Formats: sequence, structure tokens, C-alpha cells
Amino acid sequence: MDNFKITYQQGDSFIHRLSPYTKLMIILSISFVAIFNTSLSVAVSLFLFAFCSAIFLTNIPYKLYWNFGKIILPFVFIISSVFPFFYGGQVTAGSDLIAISTPFKDLTWSALGFGALLGLRFLTLAMAGLTFAFTTHPSDLVQNFTERGWNYRYVHAPVLGLILFPRFIKLALEILLTQKVRNLGFELKGFRKKIHRFRHLVFAMLVLGLRNGQVQAMALDVRGYASNKKRTFVRKSPGNRFTETISLIILLLSIIYLISQFNPQFMQWNI
Repeated sequence: MDNFKITYQQGDSFIHRLSPYTKLMIILSISFVAIFNTSLSVAVSLFLFAFCSAIFLTNIPYKLYWNFGKIILPFVFIISSVFPFFYGGQVTAGSDLIAISTPFKDLTWSALGFGALLGLRFLTLAMAGLTFAFTTHPSDLVQNFTERGWNYRYVHAPVLGLILFPRFIKLALEILLTQKVRNLGFELKGFRKKIHRFRHLVFAMLVLGLRNGQVQAMALDVRGYASNKKRTFVRKSPGNRFTETISLIILLLSIIYLISQFNPQFMQWNI
């Protein structure tokens, strides 16, 4: 389980030194283009950019990325293999020549490009998301946005969720293991036993979730969190105005690109 934790990795790489605000703007730019882009060449270029940035600009061990790659790649392979059968002219790259003949449908090069586009989309989002998670400390994220005048409740809540989510997953696995050891619902069979165990799991997770939330709220209250803008700022957050300005320009360019390429007839969800 420890090999699959998406947690901050201490480092002093180029991306580590960028502010959370800068990284978030760049992530949004990449995500917007990756999701709405209809050009296969742009999708390949975007994935290579995200991949090279993650590998060469973070100093994060390759093995850490591969631990998640082993999970993501089978899913991407299924997406890229299945969705060409639903191709309906969404991608403008490729020709209408038949590339593969199957008993269900003859797949053209455009259909295969459609599947490749979807696969590249998920790979790009995964690489960008992992890079952000591995190089951004949650405290820096909260501090950076709070300094900008954002309400700490809106900033801290999602960050706290990201921190506690892996713990809840681990807790759920421990509860399921305990149920099997105790043979909970031994008098039941099949699907009824699963429903019985699931009810107990939901109740336990709900009670423990409320308790953890109450403890966290009390801890923030005791420390006077957000009672004064400077009170909870422990250290200066990384980044500078120049990189933040560049990130805003990148976000603006991505929006301009999407507006110029927008065509409802070629959207990927028109299947």
C-alpha cells in the first residue's frame, strides 16, 4: 500500500521551486487542451511535454511514476482499443482507409487515431497530476492561496481531502480485512453477505470520518487558524512573480487555442 501513496516528495528541482499557483495554472492549461483538443499531433506533443517535465524536471525516481503507470496503462490500453469501434468522425487526423478488419467493424486509420487520442489524453492528465502531487506540499498550497486573499475554508477543505483520502482507503481495507477475520455475516450467503458487510463498512467509515473531521476542526480552532493572515504562515512559499506571470500567459494561450479549434461536430463525446 505504501508504494501507491500519492504524497509530496522532498526536493529542490525546477518544478519544486515553482509556486503552487504557477503549477496549478500550468496544470489547468495542460488539462484544458488535453480534454478538448481534437488534433492527434497536439495530443502527442502535449504528452511528451508532460512526460519530459515529470522525468527530467522533478528529480523524482522513475520507479515512483512506474508504480502508478502499471495501474494506468491497462486502463489506457482498454480505452484505446474499445473506443475506435465508436468512432464517428470526431478526429480530423488520419485517413478513411481501412487499417484493421474485424468481425464487428472495419477500423479506419481515423478510428485508430481517435482511440490513440483518448489514450494520450488520460496519460497526459495522469503525468501532469502526478507531477503536481509529487512536487507540491499541501501546506504550501494552502499558504500560497491564502496569501492571495482566498478564503481558507475553500482552500483548506479540498487539500485536507487529498491528504485524508489515502488514509480512508487504507482504513477501509483494514475494516474489510477485520470483517473477513471475524467472518461477519457467516450465516448469510452470496450477495446478501456482501450487502451485510458493506452496510457495516459504510457505518464505520461514516463514524470515523466524522470523528476525524471533528478532531481536525478542533486542532484548527485551537491554533486560531485564519484568525490573522500572518499567524499560520510558517515559511515563505516557493515561486516568484515572473513564473506566475508566465503561467497566466500559458493559460491564456491555451484558452485562445481552444476557442480557435472549437467545433461541436468534432468533439470526442459525439459518439
